[in-house]
Amino acid sequence: MEKYFRSPSDNIRWLTRLFIFMSLGSALLLGESVEGVGYGLTKDAAIEQAKRDAVEVGLGAYISSETVVTATTLTDNIYSKAQGFVKTFKVVNESQGPDGNWEVTISAEVTAILDEVMQDEAALQTLLNSMNRPRVIFLVREENLIDNTPTDFAETKLLSQFYDKGFDVIDRQLVQALKGKPDYEDALAGNVSAAAKVAGQLGADIIVIGTAKISSGGKFYNMTSGQADINGKIVRVDTGDILAVVPNAHGKKPHISPSTAGVNAMNEAAGKLGTEIIRQLIEKWSTQQSNFIKAFIVLKNADFMSYTMFESFLKAQTVSGVRNAYAKSLNDGVAEYEVEFEGKSMDLAMGLSKTSPDGLNFKVTGITGNRITAEVVP
Repeated sequence: MEKYFRSPSDNIRWLTRLFIFMSLGSALLLGESVEGVGYGLTKDAAIEQAKRDAVEVGLGAYISSETVVTATTLTDNIYSKAQGFVKTFKVVNESQGPDGNWEVTISAEVTAILDEVMQDEAALQTLLNSMNRPRVIFLVREENLIDNTPTDFAETKLLSQFYDKGFDVIDRQLVQALKGKPDYEDALAGNVSAAAKVAGQLGADIIVIGTAKISSGGKFYNMTSGQADINGKIVRVDTGDILAVVPNAHGKKPHISPSTAGVNAMNEAAGKLGTEIIRQLIEKWSTQQSNFIKAFIVLKNADFMSYTMFESFLKAQTVSGVRNAYAKSLNDGVAEYEVEFEGKSMDLAMGLSKTSPDGLNFKVTGITGNRITAEVVP
């Protein structure tokens, strides 16, 4: 059996923390506010750190790694289950030091109930704001076996559902304008890379791609049973990461009109798909707010020496907020890195622009979503 605690005193300390966690959990359910303190190169960066601090306090995810000797810490386990994030907050104190860094204290209401966010407009808007309000487009290939004509009921339902939840959605007419152009058909067929290119042309941050089918389940007492099936996934445009997947959602509705039965069935299926996709996004984004984001850095004009030096620089956590860094590849002078960062990619870019390792000069040249580009300079 693995040994989790080093000594009896560690056991006592852990049990004390557990008691505090349970007490905080009770207070959390009552909607009481907690304070969070954050530090950063900018005021926004300090606020983001303060929000994470509030989540840690509110959800009790403060058990230090010193009391845990396993590969997976209790803190990680708590975060993976809690899905907590700041629902509302206000700044109660702020100051900027002589070095330019900010210290911000906030009073926050933290929620650990995922379903509450689905129904609470203010909570969802807070989360969308923290994710820089990503723009969404939809590409759904729909097959209507009842009318044997191309239809777009699923896409229309999804767009309306996301819009009603407060997402920034791109007009379908702008998407349709790309019909027939390179990558459009491949995107409709489910090609993630092609879909990302189509979305990028319209300035979208995430794209929902899927397939849908409307069919008849037969007639019963002059009523037609409309059947509908739809699947979908949502993809980040800048990284190609799949954020949510729903293998299948089914709808079934009767009506005297076969066409109407099919439409109603697809609206039901698409509604189920949209609800589940939004739920998965909230779960992922609230975890990111509590923990860290994955950022990708592309360093141009790099050779093997600068490739390894930049990796060591990132791993040294010279830039505040960097938790881990991984060198991914070096090809034709272009190096790529993956960074786990406590904050937004803009804060990481700001930190990189103000620091550099000895013997290596570089400059930040661009930022798109969670992808940062930089280049080595003489």
